[in-house]
Amino acid sequence: MEGKIVVYSDETGLGKIITPQKEKFNFTVDDWDDYETMPSVGQIVHFTPDAIHARHITPADASDPQPTLASQTVTPSAEASAPQTEAKPASTPAPEVDVESAIAIHFEDITRKIEAQKSLLGESRRLDFLKMRRFLETAYNNLTEIDNRFENVELSEIRRQLLEAYDTYRRFKKQTAYLSKAYEQVFLNRQHRYRKLRATMEANKERITALQDTVARLEKEIKEKNERLKALEPKSDTALQLDGEIKILKRTLVDAIHETGKLSEENRLYIEELDSFYKAHYDHFKKVFGEFVAEKEGQLRKVMDVLAYRFDAKMWAMANRSEAIQKFFLEAGITEEFSSITYLKYYIKTLDTGKLSEENRQLLDLLNYLESKNRFRILCLDDDERFLTLARQVIHEIDRQISVTLTTRAEQALMELRNHRFDIVILNPQTHNMAIERIIEHIHRHLPEAEIAFFAKKINRALLLTAKQYNIAAVIPKTLSDQELKEQFIQYLK
Repeated sequence: MEGKIVVYSDETGLGKIITPQKEKFNFTVDDWDDYETMPSVGQIVHFTPDAIHARHITPADASDPQPTLASQTVTPSAEASAPQTEAKPASTPAPEVDVESAIAIHFEDITRKIEAQKSLLGESRRLDFLKMRRFLETAYNNLTEIDNRFENVELSEIRRQLLEAYDTYRRFKKQTAYLSKAYEQVFLNRQHRYRKLRATMEANKERITALQDTVARLEKEIKEKNERLKALEPKSDTALQLDGEIKILKRTLVDAIHETGKLSEENRLYIEELDSFYKAHYDHFKKVFGEFVAEKEGQLRKVMDVLAYRFDAKMWAMANRSEAIQKFFLEAGITEEFSSITYLKYYIKTLDTGKLSEENRQLLDLLNYLESKNRFRILCLDDDERFLTLARQVIHEIDRQISVTLTTRAEQALMELRNHRFDIVILNPQTHNMAIERIIEHIHRHLPEAEIAFFAKKINRALLLTAKQYNIAAVIPKTLSDQELKEQFIQYLK
């Protein structure tokens, strides 16, 4: 089997191989069967798979070994023994974990969660959850207060998935908000040599601070002893003893100064090496990371938006079945379908439009957004409430984005036509005591682009002549079979 070494450490002898099929295999240096080269990141190799381990590994092209960062740099011990050498860091040190692999490993959990929701990415029915989040939560809480039994297991599960998707999105945005921070956490911190140099530098800094304190203390003590020495007889025993102590302190001082210089020179070389490594890979990381973030953020948004659409649709479908919610809407004078757009309109009507807060102004923007999402507005007029409810249910099964308004009264239908734009109006001309002609005349005069269709329990010659007279687009037979009615609406609406 063939793969690419994406992780390898000279210090531990541990590594990881990824195949073109994205399979991952662990290995140790003991599994390396080539005696002329050592494993290196980016190297293409052949191996024998053994569960999650790679055995009998050999380079695919032994003539082109790739050096690692560790092999191209001076070790701390060598630098410490020869601080005056003009050692230079490698010009383009190779990473132990390449950019693509570091990003893939760091965000493995995010990628796995997106993959688990892959079926949602192709869905076209979506609601912008970031726009809708607060209102959806408010509507859900209000409906629960009206009837805490309207929710079912399916709605709870969709809500759980939606909130989990939103939490994943927020964590991803937080992790990717700052490029320099992401470069450090995602890429640099996965380079063993880089981390080791940083740790050594910090340890050197602490040691240099301690040495500087020691130098200051020794200089002060030497000065004090020199002052005392001046007051003594040059050849006295006390003077000779004090002079010996001063010589020891001076040797200690010289050693401290020398060690401080040596550690400072080490850190200078480390800084050059770290800076060289940082600059060598930053631009490539910026490009790959930017593309990765744009792709994954778009996918996370799609997952949220599809789940938001499903949650909205299911929530209002359950609300339509609740007698308590139906009663509340009826008493509030809400005659349109139970939906977010209907509930939002009702809420906005209660506001003083002359004194809107910024948050309430955002609700107006949200209303515009929801109205733009409605591809159709349908008005249905029939004296059979049971049939009307079934009609709305099957239309929403076809497309939840269609706005459906139901009424059993011609006067109410006329009021709706005066106040709202409808794309389709479906009437039952066989209903008694209804001013059907007035409604059709109003549509032809004020809504010439609206399409008119008939509901009909019985289709006869007289009905067909009436349909022809008023240029009716379709006649939909009435039935209480939801499947038959759904098939008729699919045929009509397509």
